[in-house]
Amino acid sequence: MPSHPRFPSSEAGFVLIPVLLFTTLLFLLGMSTLSSTGTDLRTTRNRQSGIEALWIARAGTEIGKNWLEQNLLTTPLPVTLGPTPFGNGTYTVDIEDMGNNTYRITALANGLEGSQQEVEEIVRLPHLPPLGVILNEGDGLHPDFQDASDGGPGHRIPAFSIDGRNHAPDGTLSEMCPAVAPYAVTQATARGDLLTAWYVLKREIVTRANAYCQADGGSTGGGVCTPGLSWIRGSGALPLLTNGACVAADPSCFVNLDLSAAALRATEQPPEDHLPPPPQDRGPFAPTVSATLPFARLLTASEQSTVHATLDEALQRIAEIPEEKKLTISASLTSGTHTYGTLEQPRLTVLEDGSDALDISGGAVVNGAGLLLIPRVLHLRQATLNWQGLVVIVGDGDLRASDPAVCGQIVGGIVLRDDAAGDRKLDLDMVQHPGSCSPFAVNYSCEAITR
Repeated sequence: MPSHPRFPSSEAGFVLIPVLLFTTLLFLLGMSTLSSTGTDLRTTRNRQSGIEALWIARAGTEIGKNWLEQNLLTTPLPVTLGPTPFGNGTYTVDIEDMGNNTYRITALANGLEGSQQEVEEIVRLPHLPPLGVILNEGDGLHPDFQDASDGGPGHRIPAFSIDGRNHAPDGTLSEMCPAVAPYAVTQATARGDLLTAWYVLKREIVTRANAYCQADGGSTGGGVCTPGLSWIRGSGALPLLTNGACVAADPSCFVNLDLSAAALRATEQPPEDHLPPPPQDRGPFAPTVSATLPFARLLTASEQSTVHATLDEALQRIAEIPEEKKLTISASLTSGTHTYGTLEQPRLTVLEDGSDALDISGGAVVNGAGLLLIPRVLHLRQATLNWQGLVVIVGDGDLRASDPAVCGQIVGGIVLRDDAAGDRKLDLDMVQHPGSCSPFAVNYSCEAITR
């Protein structure tokens, strides 16, 4: 029987081919997965770099706003800050003046992986021109500088003061801005009322000095002769100033009494040797370093229009701010220390509106920075009020010293929107020097107002 040759089976070859194909497929799939993973990692890294650059740019705009706050009054625009290293990148900030008290802050950030982000912010500042320490829009302040508790002939030297020299936010004298008038008003009647009250106060102080002080330099003629009154009287046989009918051209006329003189604050005789240190050398209604500035400045028609429009806008914006963004004083403060904002974080603080008055009394101390809105009567009784910024009094509001022991100061300015009622605004003449602190004062500060 013939024999047939045997060949190896080819089934193994058929198995090898699918295995190789499957292995190749797995290899390609693995390479694809690795490629996809690398792409995802790069995408994630790029996204992270972009987010970091965005936050660096936002940090740049904050730096720009802080720079604007600190340097707006002294440095011309435009200005470029940087590039400045920050985090894993740098920021460059451009600040430019767009006019109408509006400023553009643009921050360009360069981060990792060549990422870039740009953030732009528009800052618009309310324009309340610092034309006076107290800026009054309305029919007048209805001034009354006569302390009802004062006895005897004439009037004592008021302890409170309104100082038009520029002060830094901490209350010390500053050279940053020029001085302003104590009062700026929008109506001639208001200016007339203020000047009349001012002259009456001068006459009454001279009357007291001449009645109580003798020519020997301080002895009394039956009443209290303070070193300040003695300085007014002078040491001549006749008083230095007369309280009779006279004109300003006469050097002895009472209208020439310098209510800003440091000698009024002297603590001992002779007054020239016992003057209080600055800035406490201010007198009541202290004028400015420039004799050309009036006690009460009447605004031009253009200035009046600007003040009116700005107040309208500011009050509208305040009304639109959510309650959670405001600090509210809704009840009297009769003890303790209360803080409403700081120079680093100025706040909007609002007295809750109401028909009854609120008190700060019992030795309470109120410190604050920013804008204080007063739409109702606020009494200061044995209290300390220290405010840095703007105090805005509207409607039936009033800031009234109802006790002699009132300490502290407003550093910045006061804006009054008079409601044409016959009520008094800023009735501070009861303030006396309590001995334990400096008497209450309103000191102009362009820096505090700008903040």
